[in-house]
Amino acid sequence: MTLREAVIQAWMELGMSRETAELKAKASNAMIPDAAALTESPVKPGQEQAFIEALKQIFRKMEANPEAVQDALRSQMGKRAKKN
Repeated sequence: MTLREAVIQAWMELGMSRETAELKAKASNAMIPDAAALTESPVKPGQEQAFIEALKQIFRKMEANPEAVQDALRSQMGKRAKKN
């Protein structure tokens, strides 16, 4: 299982459709292109479910505090703008 597959699985276990979860993963890759290559990294065998549970906790926190997520995205966009 890759990191991308684990992220999609976590979103699906939180009630999101597979199609929406895949679109969300694709959007994340577009927002943080440096991390896109990492999405094909494998999750340690035997640790997949624990990793998915950890992702679900992170996603729940992000949903509970969308302002913090937006601030982090603005910060990343600002850093990228300075590089360009």
